[in-house]
Amino acid sequence: MSDILEVKDLNVEYLTRDGNIKAVNGVSFSLGLHETLGLVGESGCGKSTIGLSLLKILPINAKISGKIFYKGKDMVKMSDNEIRSLRGKEISMIFQDPMTSLDPIMRIKDQFFETIRAHFPKTEEAEMIKTSSNVLKSIGIDPSRLENYPFEFSGGMRQRVMIALAIILNPSLLIADEPTTSLDVVVQLQIMEVLKALKDQKDMSMVLITHDLGLVAEIVDKVGIMYAGDLVEFGDVDSIYEKPLHPYTQLLLVSIPNVKLEDRELRYIKGNLPNLKSPPSGCKFHPRCPFATDICLKSVPPTFDVNGRKVKCWLYKGEKDDARKTNTSVG
Repeated sequence: MSDILEVKDLNVEYLTRDGNIKAVNGVSFSLGLHETLGLVGESGCGKSTIGLSLLKILPINAKISGKIFYKGKDMVKMSDNEIRSLRGKEISMIFQDPMTSLDPIMRIKDQFFETIRAHFPKTEEAEMIKTSSNVLKSIGIDPSRLENYPFEFSGGMRQRVMIALAIILNPSLLIADEPTTSLDVVVQLQIMEVLKALKDQKDMSMVLITHDLGLVAEIVDKVGIMYAGDLVEFGDVDSIYEKPLHPYTQLLLVSIPNVKLEDRELRYIKGNLPNLKSPPSGCKFHPRCPFATDICLKSVPPTFDVNGRKVKCWLYKGEKDDARKTNTSVG
């Protein structure tokens, strides 16, 4: 399977008066045609910054380096006009908060029309209405709602409108940044089902950004675990869920509440993400890691290849397969 997206040694640094913040540190991954990648981690770990990097819509104080190949072309080297021609048409994004992403003083239909005209300025209004109506139907909204304003929709409906805006031009790559944020669990499931169905219907590739490892289990093909700007584990979804390698991934998985196990103790990850202006020496996770040793405190671990999976942890120095020792599992 050929790759639609390949990220190599991506670095993003925010320049501030109080010091520079290394938000993304040497991240590399690939995404095949029609595949879905889940980027998972706590808030502030750099996953949304990666999403913004893929469209080159980072804040003005951001400094980016590395390579982002989309269909073989390096987007980092593209001009503003070249990138603008891709946004919305080839690569599209669902943003976190639909209430702030949708224009509150524009009817929904006008926001659809604006997106279409940005790439196809000569499109007739009748054709835009037809296209907008069809895309609303595909995500479960009656086309008559095109005349409404964003405030006339519920939170879940606004998120569906955001999805419709993102897919109206049939992009090849969809980036969904926390698409279920602030929604109740029933609506979260509905939104994920919509995304799953659209991916299959339109043969899109997708990058799903979320803090909820349990939410992505049935929709993604690959999972990347982010911690403090580092990609600490990367592999196929089944392998990571069945036998997580990195201690952080293990802790994320055992922290997922399971209502079917009444006697199970609720677990959590102690401590907080480090301050990225002055991160700890060595492995950034060592202050919270139950398996930290002297080398973890002193040296940054490289990324090891463990039976085809990638893991950034000193526990795997010299490992030739993904079998974990019984004393290095938190599960």
